[in-house]
Amino acid sequence: MKATLSAIALGIALAGCSSTTLKAPADYPQLNVKADEPNTLLFSKQNLNLGKYTKAYVAPVLVQISNEQGTKDVSDDESSKLARYAEQRLKKTLGTGMTLVNEPAADVLSVRFRILDLEPTSKAQLAMLVPPFALVNMLSPKGAFLGSITLAGELYEGAANEPSVAFVATRSRPGVDATVAFGRWAVAEKIIDNASERLADDLASERAAGR
Repeated sequence: MKATLSAIALGIALAGCSSTTLKAPADYPQLNVKADEPNTLLFSKQNLNLGKYTKAYVAPVLVQISNEQGTKDVSDDESSKLARYAEQRLKKTLGTGMTLVNEPAADVLSVRFRILDLEPTSKAQLAMLVPPFALVNMLSPKGAFLGSITLAGELYEGAANEPSVAFVATRSRPGVDATVAFGRWAVAEKIIDNASERLADDLASERAAGR
């Protein structure tokens, strides 16, 4: 498989926070720490050819925040809304270059995402995102901690029972515009946006390379 698949297995290209306790779901294959990104666990089969797929099935995004991690003051309604947002974004971005279908099939690439952890932008942090404080805060070497999201994802080929690609990654502080208004979930939504766009772009590159 071409080098871009290391990116597809991730689907996210953002700076992240520490992940010393990052764990994959119990039903995932064995994941390894990505060499240049300690906040990312990764698995991919060798000699993949995901570029051959022109159809995609996007499964409903699951929320599986464990009791040990806690929800960090996140309501079930908030996490469910964020899961629906992620599903909609995946469908929108993948649908620009692939035909979306309603179920897996032999000629379909299935995309399955899960949200494993969430931390919103707090009111105190939001207060520091009001200009002129925002620009100074965002340009600081350390910057503000604006919340985070841990995403897990799998790509299944055809009717396979095991994923060909799987990842778990924690991300925080994406490339956001410090001059615009922030909401409680602006950072998590931005990370989801970037993840879905990156995945769609990399799959498109694979299809183009295979022609």
